[in-house]
Amino acid sequence: MDVSVKKLSEILKIDPEALLEKMIQAGLPHKDVEDAVSNEDKQTLLSFIRKSKSSPGSDEPQKSVVTPKLSPAPAPIPPKTKAKAKPVKPKDETSEKPQETKIKSVNINGSIRVNDLSRKINKRGNEVVKKLMELGVMVSLNDEVDQETAVLVAEEFGFAVKYEEEQNVVEEQRDYPSPDISYQDEKTQDKRHPVVTVMGHVDHGKTSLLDAIKSTNVVDGESGGITQHLAAYEVKTKTGMITFIDTPGHEAFSAMRARGANTTDIVILVVAANDSVKPQTIEAITHAKSADVPIIVAMNKIDLDGADIEKVKGDLAKHDLVSEDWGGKVQMLPISALQKKGIDELLDAVNLESEMQELKSPKKGNAQGIVLESELDRFKGPLCTLLVQKGVLKKGDVIVAGEKRGKIKTLIDSSGAQVKEAGPSTPVEVLGLEDCVSAGEQFFVMDSEKDARNLIDQREAFQKEISDKNVMTTQSAFEMLDQEKVNKLRIIVKSDVAGTSEAIVASLKKLGNEEVEMDIVSYGVGGITSSDINLAITTGSRVVGFNVRTDNKTKQLAESKGIEVTYYSVIYDLIEDSKRLLSGLLEPIYSEKILGLAEVKEVFKSPKFGLVAGCMVIEGLVKREKHVRVLRDNVVIHEGELDSLRRFKDDVKEVKNGTECGIGIKNYLDIKIGDVIENFEQKEEKRSL
Repeated sequence: MDVSVKKLSEILKIDPEALLEKMIQAGLPHKDVEDAVSNEDKQTLLSFIRKSKSSPGSDEPQKSVVTPKLSPAPAPIPPKTKAKAKPVKPKDETSEKPQETKIKSVNINGSIRVNDLSRKINKRGNEVVKKLMELGVMVSLNDEVDQETAVLVAEEFGFAVKYEEEQNVVEEQRDYPSPDISYQDEKTQDKRHPVVTVMGHVDHGKTSLLDAIKSTNVVDGESGGITQHLAAYEVKTKTGMITFIDTPGHEAFSAMRARGANTTDIVILVVAANDSVKPQTIEAITHAKSADVPIIVAMNKIDLDGADIEKVKGDLAKHDLVSEDWGGKVQMLPISALQKKGIDELLDAVNLESEMQELKSPKKGNAQGIVLESELDRFKGPLCTLLVQKGVLKKGDVIVAGEKRGKIKTLIDSSGAQVKEAGPSTPVEVLGLEDCVSAGEQFFVMDSEKDARNLIDQREAFQKEISDKNVMTTQSAFEMLDQEKVNKLRIIVKSDVAGTSEAIVASLKKLGNEEVEMDIVSYGVGGITSSDINLAITTGSRVVGFNVRTDNKTKQLAESKGIEVTYYSVIYDLIEDSKRLLSGLLEPIYSEKILGLAEVKEVFKSPKFGLVAGCMVIEGLVKREKHVRVLRDNVVIHEGELDSLRRFKDDVKEVKNGTECGIGIKNYLDIKIGDVIENFEQKEEKRSL
């Protein structure tokens, strides 16, 4: 936003004439303090200040421009500039460390709190405050300074300033530790079969399509006919082997769909011809595009009434998916999964797309890939579904995934048969990891147990280092205090598989508003244990089990301590129930209804009730058990409760319009002739999210 030279001088706490002189020196056309300064002009001025700082002997006049009223300021400048020059001299010695250049640059893309600025430039807060005082700006650590002032401070400490968006400049000091694995040259790599992810809106027929391809029924095994686990299948077709990843269609599984897109070569987008494009269709398109994965559209349910293929093509064109017969590049094929029509043509399209990509992967070297799913089997232990991406995974291999390790005991392919090894693009179920791993983690085969332990140690140290950096600031402390004002529904989630658990947590976190929110105390994989119940006792939480149960001992503990444990097998039910419970924490709305008005005609003293007002009901009616307000000259001067309501000498429950009565107000003795008593009632209304 443009500001005048005078306004800019106020922001920077600089004399306007001195600032104007500096702008003229910078070659800017401004000649008056009322001239407008654009953002480009500001950047030109800052660039000029930087250059003048780096040129010899320029510090003295520059300092006088910034703080013309501060006489002590020029004196300490020469030693400071010398101090800055010292670390620059041994550039040859430190040139091998690129991190030094990272440390010496800072991103400032707007106004910033002094405390945040001090952390960005790795200086103590009091040093930054002192520097600001030298620049004529009197602030505390929690105060905010504008971008121009922050830039000047950063430059004073020898930092090069960037003006990028914050998310583009977040730089870790080092990457999450991963093993250094070398593979064969790309020229000598072997051809591999494609990994295809099936995406689309719920109930558009994704699982039915896979069912038609591999001629087995998957839908019957899913609660409510909804796919709730990410599953991978290796299918032998006429065109060769294809690995299919089936992703759930419910919005709760958006994270799982994102993982599917990021581990795949081709996306088959299933769109019902009678329903066209829906919200989750658009979400699936977004995931595929963000992963830069080619899309093939399968227009399903062409056998149903209302199927309109051209409408589907038109709706998809709005999202930059243009059919080949409309002059675009996207293959769109009409199919019927139930009648198995168009399936061969769809597989041919997949084969054509994979041939164009020339998919290759090294087979020599230690295997690595992605964890698609993990679950805790009550008899076998932790089971993980892995997708091999490089190398060959063998029985007996030592693997590391996340911060867990293990030695592979069994490899089971998608048909349920035990195999000795699995190459690229092959999904396998693995037994041997010491614990369940989050879906989406990379796995690596290590040369030895020792190497695996070393990598785990490095990763744990890395995570500790990250957590140690999370020092509480004043702002975060205030945020925590604000959070305490929010009503929370605390919940512990246990699920049969990791992906489902993550999806449930993601859905629950979306519930709530500024008054109420879900507090996910803990979530994990496996049956509900006594430790979950003990945690629920400590935190006052509900326990939710999705496709898991408690044993008898845990059940007895929960019942004896009054801990509620609820079981679900369909995610919609879990979310809806949680939403209803969370709505119960909302403060009710109180609506008010005015029942009637009574005007005070006389005031009497009563030995029992103190002052009693002789009134005439002039509107509506007056009820005994309702609230009242006293109005004097149409201004409310008191609000309270009726102490007595009488008609002559009899106590009555209500008095109607046009009737005289005596009114006594509890703990109120300032009633006067001419006052109006307003009788009203409040109704409590429950709210919902």
